[in-house]
Amino acid sequence: WKQTEQVGRGAGPAVVCGKPRQVRLKRTAERGRTTMGTKVWALLTVDLGEKSSWTSHVASRDGRARLPLLVFFRGQRVSAMRDEALRVLTALYEAVAAVAPRWEVVPLFEFCGWSRQTIVERFNVDSFEEVRPECDQRELSPEWKSRLLPLCTVEPEVEGCSTSYSPMDEVCVGGTFDRLHAGHRLLLSATVAVCDKTIFFGITADVLLAKKKNRELLEPYEVRKGCVEDFIRAMNPNLKVASGELGLHDPGAVTSASMDGIVVSRETVAGAKSINDEREKANYKALVVIPVNLVGATSQEGDAKKLSSSDLRQMDSVSQARGAKGESAP
Repeated sequence: WKQTEQVGRGAGPAVVCGKPRQVRLKRTAERGRTTMGTKVWALLTVDLGEKSSWTSHVASRDGRARLPLLVFFRGQRVSAMRDEALRVLTALYEAVAAVAPRWEVVPLFEFCGWSRQTIVERFNVDSFEEVRPECDQRELSPEWKSRLLPLCTVEPEVEGCSTSYSPMDEVCVGGTFDRLHAGHRLLLSATVAVCDKTIFFGITADVLLAKKKNRELLEPYEVRKGCVEDFIRAMNPNLKVASGELGLHDPGAVTSASMDGIVVSRETVAGAKSINDEREKANYKALVVIPVNLVGATSQEGDAKKLSSSDLRQMDSVSQARGAKGESAP
């Protein structure tokens, strides 16, 4: 790769300082083709060894108009215990939800084998920026400070759940995953962060969604499955991935003796505890239960208003109705 747009061969990435300056990249012929197809990405590098308000830089972007974003986290801070990585991911997706809930943002960690070189070899990166602590002079409004910073650094404890996570061989996660959004991506990225070998993900079967509101707008099972698998493989292509339909048979979380952990949202912790009750009956080891925050939520209570696929479908329904009438969006 070589840098263009008035950036010399030895220059580094554009530094996020005040108004970010983007650097466009041009792939040279001898580097060969990337392995992630023709999708074009932007890349933001964050050094977690330095204090910076990187979440404000993510939130200041217009996700509706920007390219899909890769966020590369460097530094030893998240390498030893993965619970620190989960806090970073919580911060990331709260910022994303504040901009555009369905914005495609993929976090990349060094412990998954990523470096800047491997990223540009695998992805079609169009531009990249780097957050530097010495440039961290951006003024945040009181609203941003209250929304981003506390929610990013403090996670409420949940009884019966692990608060310290070491890498595990086999981890499972499940959901409907319609209209993949920031909440889904937090759940999935947390699963990737704590897994070293195989992820088992379950997708709710179509036949169980017949009573969902705006059912006709639900994405088919195969589409939802493909989106989840693509996200996992983008974040860590070294993992093995297995999937299945939820609701038609007993889930692998119950039937697999070798499963180590399960990642759930805070509103579904009770379901994970029920799974462990079933595993105990079969004399299987209990799963490590890893809860992640509700994204875009008014609180972390189970009945709190939060980002949801149901609301996104309703927005799409209203938009389609306006389009049919020839009305423009407000």
